[in-house]
Amino acid sequence: MNQELLEDELQAVTQAGAYKSKEEVIEHALEVLLAANPQLRVDTAIELYRQEKVTLSRAAEIARLEWDTFKEKLSERGIEVAVGESPDEVQAGAALIRRLRDVS
Repeated sequence: MNQELLEDELQAVTQAGAYKSKEEVIEHALEVLLAANPQLRVDTAIELYRQEKVTLSRAAEIARLEWDTFKEKLSERGIEVAVGESPDEVQAGAALIRRLRDVS
């Protein structure tokens, strides 16, 4: 698919009224893509963490994994875990992950 057609389709979807902006369309498309591809979700979370774009807790949340399980995935790939989060932040992140899992 060429870039121009993709832009036209994004604009058409937005103009059809289902979404408020192209960014909202892209966000939803990405959510659907990651929901359909759990390994890609984990890989994406690992890459965001590796690039220091998200915290460890946020990356685990994106991956939909428990904190310890996500740390194991990082270790398997030789990525060092630098925990700069307080224990309270870690616990809050873990609680959020559990709630998200219960919803899924």
